[in-house]
Amino acid sequence: MTPEDLGQVLAIQQRCYPPRYHEPLSAFENKIGQSPRSAWLAVEAEMALAYLVTLPVDEDHFPALHAADWEPPAQPKWLYLHDLAVDPGHRGSGAGRGLVQKAFEHARASGLDGLALVAVQGSQPYWVKQGFQARQVDHQGLLAKLRSFGEGASFMTLGS
Repeated sequence: MTPEDLGQVLAIQQRCYPPRYHEPLSAFENKIGQSPRSAWLAVEAEMALAYLVTLPVDEDHFPALHAADWEPPAQPKWLYLHDLAVDPGHRGSGAGRGLVQKAFEHARASGLDGLALVAVQGSQPYWVKQGFQARQVDHQGLLAKLRSFGEGASFMTLGS
């Protein structure tokens, strides 16, 4: 994903999420600028079907929703799936699964423990089917981040 792709990314985001989850352009620019090799598009005939923005994180460096000031940690632990969205007209196409597989391969190649995410909007069953497991959170900074996503948010990992 490059800055030139962000118009398509924002359009998909608006079709997939309620307004409270719509991140501004500046947030996407920050995240892909800080981690330029860990955001991807699934494309068909030059049209974006889905996108995935991932970031190397540890317990203290999870990005805030909407924030345009995220910085990566010196020693990341996981590759965090910050935002996966599949255009509603392409759900079931395998685009999302393919992007998650790419992220897992990138995490392994980068020497990270695996993938992490915060499941929202009742998406936990989807992530369980992808092999993710819910994890108990004890770290205060991560707990605060999890709470910022609202009731029902769940921290999940794949890998160690």
